[in-house]
Amino acid sequence: MNTPVIFIDDEKSVRHALGQTLEIEDYDVALFASAKPALDQLTNQFPGVIISDINMPGMDGLTFLKQALTLDSELSIIMLTGHGDISMAVEAMRLGAYDFLEKPFSTEHLLDVVKRAGEKRQLVLENRELRRELEVQSGPGPRILGNDPSIKQLRRILSHQSKTHTPLFIHGPSGCGKSLVARFVHDHGLQPQQPFVTIDCSATGAEVQLRELIASITEQSCGSDTKLSPYFATLYLKHIGQTPPQIQPALEHFIESLCKENKAVRVIVSADTDNHQQSQAGLLHSLYFKLGFISLDLPPLHKRRNDIALLFHNFLRTDCSRFGIEPPHIDARLEQWLIEQGWPGNVRELRQFAERYALLGAKALDTQPQHGSDQSPAATLAVRVADFECKVLHDALNRHQGRLKEVQQELGLARKTLYDKLRKYHIDKKDFKA
Repeated sequence: MNTPVIFIDDEKSVRHALGQTLEIEDYDVALFASAKPALDQLTNQFPGVIISDINMPGMDGLTFLKQALTLDSELSIIMLTGHGDISMAVEAMRLGAYDFLEKPFSTEHLLDVVKRAGEKRQLVLENRELRRELEVQSGPGPRILGNDPSIKQLRRILSHQSKTHTPLFIHGPSGCGKSLVARFVHDHGLQPQQPFVTIDCSATGAEVQLRELIASITEQSCGSDTKLSPYFATLYLKHIGQTPPQIQPALEHFIESLCKENKAVRVIVSADTDNHQQSQAGLLHSLYFKLGFISLDLPPLHKRRNDIALLFHNFLRTDCSRFGIEPPHIDARLEQWLIEQGWPGNVRELRQFAERYALLGAKALDTQPQHGSDQSPAATLAVRVADFECKVLHDALNRHQGRLKEVQQELGLARKTLYDKLRKYHIDKKDFKA
């Protein structure tokens, strides 16, 4: 995304000339003739740079600066001053402006200051995001491990959603970790000490469970001011697409009531992607489109092969600690074998294999079904080469914290070749910045 720039100046000629200069350099520019409308659009999540003249009618630049910094003290704001206004520029810097430019200034100087201000703002927002993720990940309960971009994006979403009651809809193949994500959301939510209730809508007796749940809460609430008084903080409905048809209308009404009438409860539902198509109509369609559930898509394990060794090592350490034994040695051949497996049971299957390996060592390989790669046999070599190349790129980016020039030098790649490979493997350098 191009860096957004808010440019405020009451002089039309200056406003449009500098706006065009910035647009030519691929900045996304919004022009304002006065400060108040610009201030109304600002939030503490603004990702770009603000440039404001100091001497303007109505709200002057210094007043704008003070009020903008009350929204976020780390906004990147550049002040423009006329000749002889240095004392005002110094005051602006004291208040928290990023920098000032004294008119007249060169285009090169303007672009240099804007570039540095934009980089600083991105660093501020990335550090906040990282702190938020670390705060959530370091709390109680399970962690969501992985360096795949899809998992990093999932953690980012959950770090924002953990302190809300927004209903969630988790999609993914069987065994990919939907229940773990649901538990993670509860444990890092607003009421982790309150009950987390799980109902498997595909299980025998699910209809009875659901009817009892609906009846108990509805009856409990009869005659009270609150229409629903649940005894839980989170209701997790697994395999919701397989809810018995005869109870779907009552369950839909119940969930709608929970979401709209009781803001202290979070509803989480999940569905296997294998069964997703058959459940597009009816209950799921209503929940997804009518009640505003946020959709979370979890990838199968074979789509995040670079995470397999990390997950296996974590599972193995946990199991060995649980059994009170020393972790067995893991060599490169075993890691390569793990990466080559198809893992149709996804993370759950890998978790079970790690437990067997903790107890049996290399003999556990004899008990593992040989699924092989999900790719055709003819493509096996190409898959191995691509996986290795992708891993080398990830490792180099990790070492150099996303600095492409250093990665280019280490790997001996031409600049265009490096960029082509990053695009090929959908790798974003921003995911590796400290």
